[in-house]
Amino acid sequence: MSTALAREERLGLGIAIAAHAALVVVLIWHATREPGEIPVPERMVVSLADDVALTSAAPNPSLESQAAIAPTLADEPAPPEVVEREVTPRPQPEARAPRATRAAPERRSEPTPRRTSGGSRIGDDFLAGDSAGQSRSRGTPAEAFGPAEQASIAQAINRQLKPHWAAPSGVDAELLVTVLSWRLKSDGSLDGRPVVVSQSGITDSNRPQAQLHAERAIRAVQLAAPFDLPPQFYDKWKRVAQWRFDRKL
Repeated sequence: MSTALAREERLGLGIAIAAHAALVVVLIWHATREPGEIPVPERMVVSLADDVALTSAAPNPSLESQAAIAPTLADEPAPPEVVEREVTPRPQPEARAPRATRAAPERRSEPTPRRTSGGSRIGDDFLAGDSAGQSRSRGTPAEAFGPAEQASIAQAINRQLKPHWAAPSGVDAELLVTVLSWRLKSDGSLDGRPVVVSQSGITDSNRPQAQLHAERAIRAVQLAAPFDLPPQFYDKWKRVAQWRFDRKL
């Protein structure tokens, strides 16, 4: 009996030792293998409009009242309406004795005035009314440039640049940021070559990609031109200053 128990104990001890050895091998393998590339999380670009326009960009309201115009009252009330009414003669009783009678005077129809509630000084256009805004201008949209228009133009430029922009890849390449400025003509075409204003995020690892990063940013602007932007605000977008190009435009 003691021999059987000793055999089972030796078997359990061997299994435990083998399991611990396998666990140690797995831990050593994980610790010594080369770490892979850590995925960079996606960033969300949020554009905030800090400027407040000095003038309102809302449509100009009409200064005229939109209520119906009351009809003009006449100086004197209208005369009462006069109608003619026929007067029917009463039937005469029959004579009892044959004697000479005088003919009854013939009744004539006389005009009988019919009084109304009084003359009205309100014209026929009482119910029609006339809106003051219909006969005058209601106001025109304002041409002021405010934060909403500025954000809309920025989104339009970004949307037209994105299909032509591709950041270079490499170690720490996602840290590179290139800032450009360029001028545009009234038709949206480029007025000269874009200029590099600044570059940031340069490290020893991504320094070889810095020049390529700037060249691709300039190339994206050249391919996106001519830009489709609202012509009434040309004075606001004829010079695009400090446009940021990063890994996720």
